[in-house]
Amino acid sequence: MATTQSKCGAPTKSGGSCQRKAMVGTSRCNLHQGSWSAYGVAKRKADEATKKAKQRRKK
Repeated sequence: MATTQSKCGAPTKSGGSCQRKAMVGTSRCNLHQGSWSAYGVAKRKADEATKKAKQRRKK
């Protein structure tokens, strides 16, 4: 049995709903997920940790 990927469904400027496929693990596509989503928060934290590690190495 094949599973299908859900659609984003976010409201668009034209009044319809977004027909793009949602990213894996999220309910929205990459255009509509925003920085508030769990995916965006996790990515931002990982980026900040990487940046801090690079700064520590420079000292």
